[in-house]
Amino acid sequence: MTLAERRPEAGTTMPERKSAKLPDTNDVVDLADFFDRTDTEELEWKDDPLEFRKPQMVQVSIRIPKEDLEAIKRAARKAGIGYTTFIRMLLRRAVETGK
Repeated sequence: MTLAERRPEAGTTMPERKSAKLPDTNDVVDLADFFDRTDTEELEWKDDPLEFRKPQMVQVSIRIPKEDLEAIKRAARKAGIGYTTFIRMLLRRAVETGK
């Protein structure tokens, strides 16, 4: 269909645009489908105050083999992050999965 074919005929009016509403679901697939099909400019956005809290951190000291630390640093460099961040990520994953 060409642009000329999509244009309304002279003297006609465009239908009124309906305001889109978010679906009442927490299902990620349904929400993704909704956003794939919806122009987000049609949504009525509202600003809600957000509060981000950093978790309270504590310092620990552990002894690990030098070779392990070198391997951790290489893996962290490959991932583009600091090695202490990398260690925290590994620990978090282990805590969450129980492995």
